[in-house]
Amino acid sequence: MPVQRDSSVIHFTDTGSGEPIVLSHGFLMDATMFDRTTARLTAAGLRVIAVDARGFGETVSDPDEPFTYWDLADDIASVLDHLDITGPVILGGMSQGGYTALRFALRYPDRTRALVLASTTARANTVEESAQYRAMATAWTDPAIPLEPQARALAPLLIGGTDADQEHWIRRWLTNPDRPRTTAAWTNLATRDEITPRLPEIPCPALVLRGHADQAGGTADDASALAASLPGTQSLSTVIAGPTAGHAVWWTHPQPVATAISTFVDQIRLS
Repeated sequence: MPVQRDSSVIHFTDTGSGEPIVLSHGFLMDATMFDRTTARLTAAGLRVIAVDARGFGETVSDPDEPFTYWDLADDIASVLDHLDITGPVILGGMSQGGYTALRFALRYPDRTRALVLASTTARANTVEESAQYRAMATAWTDPAIPLEPQARALAPLLIGGTDADQEHWIRRWLTNPDRPRTTAAWTNLATRDEITPRLPEIPCPALVLRGHADQAGGTADDASALAASLPGTQSLSTVIAGPTAGHAVWWTHPQPVATAISTFVDQIRLS
């Protein structure tokens, strides 16, 4: 389903009934990364609303028009307005989706019931990280530079899991002819702002999830910092131990992720 916001057309899916949970995906992925957990979450009584961020999936946006994660939070608010959902919702996000979810909670506290934050952080990039993202953006968005070597080098870090888990996304990247459409998304990633000092402003219940082997923005230090700074953190959960539990655990380890979320939702329903 689409909703118009300014010059962008925001695509989302809406599955199930019950308490809404709005999901924001990781960088270079799209809302289909939640497909493996949707049935489990709807069985737990959740209405799963998954949104394609600007630059990805079926959302249509101008690749030369700058935006921030605050704008992506506003896109979610527009989706909720379109669906006539005025009450508070659970926000779930992986990696860049977590950046969006945290900013939604800061900008729309009355519309935030709880947070599920996977493989993410509230900190800004270091100077070195920003430079690295800009260099990656130059190569990724230039059709003259072969993409497959980049994709195969990035997948183990960005996705993790098994070869099959990674191959799914490598194939999607290689069959998408419009590489420049991610230009503004790369700039947004490289320049995201620091919100760690504002985390105490978010009082709602929060669940922080990470993969044991994640080294791409959901490290043990990142997860611990979130859990320590969010007043409503219920638990800090390592999704699964072992070398395959990397960055995109929502995709690679759907059963333990869905179980952790279902348990968390049961807890907040009783509170």
